[in-house]
Amino acid sequence: MQILFIHGRAQENFAQEELLEKWSRALKQSFENAGITYPEELTLTLPYYGKELILQRDLYQQDLEDKIYQMRSPDGSPEERDPDDLQKFQGQLLDEIRKEVGITDKQIHEEEKEEIQDRGLRNWWPVLAIARLLDNYSKANGLANSMILKETLDVATYLVVPKAKKTINKFFIDALTKEPTIVIAHSLGTVIAYDILQKLKREEWDICGLITLGSPLGVNAVTRQFREPPKYPSVIKEIWLNLYDKHDIVSLRPLEGGHFRVDPKIINYEVINETEDRHGIEGYLSSPFVATAVSELLNSR
Repeated sequence: MQILFIHGRAQENFAQEELLEKWSRALKQSFENAGITYPEELTLTLPYYGKELILQRDLYQQDLEDKIYQMRSPDGSPEERDPDDLQKFQGQLLDEIRKEVGITDKQIHEEEKEEIQDRGLRNWWPVLAIARLLDNYSKANGLANSMILKETLDVATYLVVPKAKKTINKFFIDALTKEPTIVIAHSLGTVIAYDILQKLKREEWDICGLITLGSPLGVNAVTRQFREPPKYPSVIKEIWLNLYDKHDIVSLRPLEGGHFRVDPKIINYEVINETEDRHGIEGYLSSPFVATAVSELLNSR
């Protein structure tokens, strides 16, 4: 059985082999934590898009600076999108996160008194104010506002820039085989997994299950970018398991209810991610829930 790993953002400083080893160790730790023998027949695959994401993000930012506003869809035709969509989406994403953690409009307006000049997104006072307030909220988690801005900007790049999505998706579509496959995705990788799996036909692929870790799919601003209500990818033949930490600023919500209601229901487990920022892959992938799910999927075959 193949396990296809889909990593998140901020991996551009890793080599692919190093990243695969990191994920493999965490998965084996999951089996140890669950008291289950690790199945050596698993084939672990991790396509690497870390540097490509940064390239696509920077190219788009440069286009904006050069006033090249015409965005194009993956087939080369003009996209009917405002050139400021990425900035607007990032603002919406940050605004939704701050509401979830309880940061009020009054607190944001207090930050305005810093008189930040309006010189683009990163100096647009509401965005910076929210980032600073989120930084204060999450100091125990080791998040700095620069990381929050980069996190949301990278998610926005994938969702808003057509060429970025097409290029990154191809890494994973090319890595899929016809053998039974479990997809395990983290952070931005869960958004990529969801987008790809929606496009696969059940009769052509054997996707046994999906395991999402630290996913931002529960943020409405994210799901609205897919331009249709959330739905369970029909290609998934058995389970979708989602692990989240309510103190992880990227995945504050389970994938259920008004935030991500689908049928059949996603299995949500709240865990404690013991990495510094409560979002690290090791803290999620080493959870015994992952090994239990993988083992059950193996035994069902």
